[in-house]
Amino acid sequence: MAKLVKTEAVVEGRTEERWTLVEEDATPEWEAGSTPAVVGEPATRLTAAARLTGTATYTSDVRLPGQLEAAVLRSPHAHARLASISLDAARGLPGVRAVIGPGDCPDFEGATVLHEEPPYAGAAVAAVAAETADAANAALVALDPVWEPLGFVTDLDQALENQTFQEDPSEYERGDAEAALAAAEIVVESEYVAPAQLHNALESHCAVADWRADGVTLYSSTQAIYQARSQISEAFDVDADRVRVICHYMGGGFGAKFGCGHEGILATELSRRAGRPVRLVLGRRDENLTTGFRTPARVSYRIGATRDGTLQAVEASAVMGLGTGGWGYPVLEPVKSLYAIEHLHLMTLPMRQNLGPAAAFRAPGVMEGTFAFEQALDEVAEAAGIDPLELRRRNHTDVDPSNGRPYTSKRLLESYDLAAELAGWDARDALRGDGRIRRGMGCASQYWWGSGAPPAYAEVRIGAAAKPVLTVGLQDLGTGVITACAVVVAERLGIRPADVTVRAGDTDLAGHGPFSGGSMTLASIAPAVRSAGHHVRTQLLELAADMFEISAEDLELVDGEVRSADGTLHHPIHEVTGKLGNAWVTGSGSRAPNPDGMAVNTFGCQIAQVAVDTLTGLVTVERIVAVHDVGRIVNPMGARSQVLGGILQGIGFALSEERVVDPTTGTVVNAGLEDYKVPTMADMPEVVCQFVGEPDPRLALGVKGLGEPPVIPTAGAIGNAIAHALGMRLREAPYTPRRVLEALG
Repeated sequence: MAKLVKTEAVVEGRTEERWTLVEEDATPEWEAGSTPAVVGEPATRLTAAARLTGTATYTSDVRLPGQLEAAVLRSPHAHARLASISLDAARGLPGVRAVIGPGDCPDFEGATVLHEEPPYAGAAVAAVAAETADAANAALVALDPVWEPLGFVTDLDQALENQTFQEDPSEYERGDAEAALAAAEIVVESEYVAPAQLHNALESHCAVADWRADGVTLYSSTQAIYQARSQISEAFDVDADRVRVICHYMGGGFGAKFGCGHEGILATELSRRAGRPVRLVLGRRDENLTTGFRTPARVSYRIGATRDGTLQAVEASAVMGLGTGGWGYPVLEPVKSLYAIEHLHLMTLPMRQNLGPAAAFRAPGVMEGTFAFEQALDEVAEAAGIDPLELRRRNHTDVDPSNGRPYTSKRLLESYDLAAELAGWDARDALRGDGRIRRGMGCASQYWWGSGAPPAYAEVRIGAAAKPVLTVGLQDLGTGVITACAVVVAERLGIRPADVTVRAGDTDLAGHGPFSGGSMTLASIAPAVRSAGHHVRTQLLELAADMFEISAEDLELVDGEVRSADGTLHHPIHEVTGKLGNAWVTGSGSRAPNPDGMAVNTFGCQIAQVAVDTLTGLVTVERIVAVHDVGRIVNPMGARSQVLGGILQGIGFALSEERVVDPTTGTVVNAGLEDYKVPTMADMPEVVCQFVGEPDPRLALGVKGLGEPPVIPTAGAIGNAIAHALGMRLREAPYTPRRVLEALG
């Protein structure tokens, strides 16, 4: 029986209350200490062959009959007024089928899509759809816009001086920080600067819209097909049941692709006007000007501690440059929630600038906040004269210090111990030297949420061939969640994960599923998948019991067979399912709420070893030890892949990636990949990856999220390793050769 329940979900630090429909579920949990079959064993991605052979169809690959190509005119100015534009001239060109300008396109969640007064360089002003890309680009030229440039603010300090906030500043107080700092035996003050990092997903933002009389179909490279459906429904006043969103394959998003995006609104409006399908694919420069970035931040700390390293109080402020969008990301969350600190006074100032909109980027806020705070803590450890890891151990907390809630599970101390052992932490000072190449080792803690939450639904069916089909209402960001779902079903049905077909990425296929982000996806969907699989298992065992005249309670499904508990009966599962003919056995499952009154978080520790060339200023990351406490590991091969990707992204943040804005024009000067250095596999150091691996006893399946955790501590650990190597601290990332040499004098 289904029922509506009210529940909480923590999404990237924001607590949401939701009503959700859940079904009663009698699926038994795995016994503590048991090792369920196939779960925890390496499984090759089900989508690997399609991705590697090029047969996978991404949104940018979609070709529909009669499809038109779209292009967008964007402002070259950081702030300007459109004095004139020749829309009719563009409409008169051969092959042009639709042209829209300011005022011609629905708003996107209350915001203008085509601007008459573009607020940043790269803002969309007009869009065209034509028979070919060349015709569309010719139409952009024919638009012949005339601009009146206006004043702009892109500098963070200028925005702060002008008090131009993207949203109201926020303040958090606990205890009496001012008094505690006055009484502290040690007070350390520091300021760190984090860069604007660009997402650079392999597949850029893109959409193909097909407007028909009976509804809209949108192919979208999106992390949230259901959110995209709602946004199209609202923008165009079309019933949601008449909007279908499809995302079969996706080339990454890292947080910048929630919903349908401006490209989805523009493609749909152009399709509505042209009466034909329209494809809009952003080029790399447009992608890096308009679709988001990790928020640059300047974070200042006053940290008070006792001489034994016990943290007493922190005053901190974070000034963030949000451009024209985004929200107040939780840059100070590590201060608030990671350690037992009684007295806090924190202030966050989200500034508005004439730059493109900020967007969530893998662990938004927490990653850059960890980069800064974990280095500030090393400064406290140095002032107190104690080991940095020991300082973190001494300030460990057993409850969430922000609300006093107990954790469902926490193994951070085990993570410290294991990481230290694997890295050889006790001998780290032996790495140092005074030659041209200096080596050092640094650590950083990891904190994130990742509990998962309802709503999430799944359906499983199995037919005569005994090859189950799992249907889930989510999209695969490229993280391997499809394969993890197959593993969960395979365990219930006693078969191999490779024998499971998973259908996803289509709002017409199944009930609601989670978005792909915030480390929420697998932790949300896996319990629903297991429940659906268990319902099918129960029915198969009952059918087998009838066939073999034995109690269902004495049967099990193992290695593709129906077996009796006493080992005397062995029959392939397809002997049972073969009797179904063209019928199916079906089962459905839903995700239940998390336990009330408890904090669900992930933890971990990374230790970086670096070599710094004091002649060239080049920093090389030689080794990263990554130990994470993320609950049960469903597919260790996929989990390790996530860790490697997160670490490489963290290395980019620490050493090379930085959006550069020309202060005289307010334009981004390195939007292309020829000028913006994204690390490649050639930059990947040796990585020692371990999971504490204990299932969370209070969560269904014991699973937590892993998408965010690996990227969070990497840059902070590298910064601390550089300081250990050089005996001096650099407080602004990325740690390019120029900055290193300037620091060395």
